[in-house]
Amino acid sequence: MASSIPIPIAIIGMACRLPGGATNPDKLWEMLSEGRSGWSEVPPDRWNRDAFYNRDPEAKESMISKSGYFLQEDISAFDARFFGIAPLEASAMDPQQRLLLETTYEALEDAGIPLERLRGSDTSVVVAAFGRDYERMGFQDPQESNKSQMTGTGDAIMANRISYFLDIHGSSLTLDTGCVSRLIPLLNVS
Repeated sequence: MASSIPIPIAIIGMACRLPGGATNPDKLWEMLSEGRSGWSEVPPDRWNRDAFYNRDPEAKESMISKSGYFLQEDISAFDARFFGIAPLEASAMDPQQRLLLETTYEALEDAGIPLERLRGSDTSVVVAAFGRDYERMGFQDPQESNKSQMTGTGDAIMANRISYFLDIHGSSLTLDTGCVSRLIPLLNVS
């Protein structure tokens, strides 16, 4: 029988990368309080929105929209050296993994928790993730696939990247779920 005693939880640090220029919680609050949306037309550097557009929802190899919610910053501007990742491996990393590392570091910074405090601890990491677009693109041509493709795009590695970077020894779990936002790392700091 499940206990009816609530388990206290405290959110002590936050970070985010969201559409509409919401690159941190303060910018997200500013965007929401001003009534702005993160919606925009497909940026020209992503794909040719006109070439893939088709009003017919049954049309193959097309999209029924020319808009969506897109991050504005350059996701290739990732400091792989800071996170101890070799250049070849970084080039194969799904941008979700890059953003996950960056926002986890920023959330710890926001919480005022120095990395040294976590090193060697039994801190746990739980990541909820959904979406494998980058992985699918990488396997289109197996002859050209980077040898770090599996670790760079595998869902299972997401929580492990945080555990490895922070040198923490608690459980490390990635949940594949469509019921939450794209990436949500939770650290259980003991």
